[in-house]
Amino acid sequence: MTELSEDGGGIVSEFDLNCATCGGSLTRSQVPAETVGVESAGPLVVAECANCGSRYFPRNTLDAL
Repeated sequence: MTELSEDGGGIVSEFDLNCATCGGSLTRSQVPAETVGVESAGPLVVAECANCGSRYFPRNTLDAL
């Protein structure tokens, strides 16, 4: 996701958002493609919540799939 913040500031990425499940902070992580049931040449970048373990796919990852 590459959208401008509502206040007209910089670009907002998935890693700037809070977890939709618990409100925790998201961090950049990599997981094997097989973990999510897809074939890929390498690991996939995800936004992962350290609190509850929820994973979100950044736009670049979705575009690559």
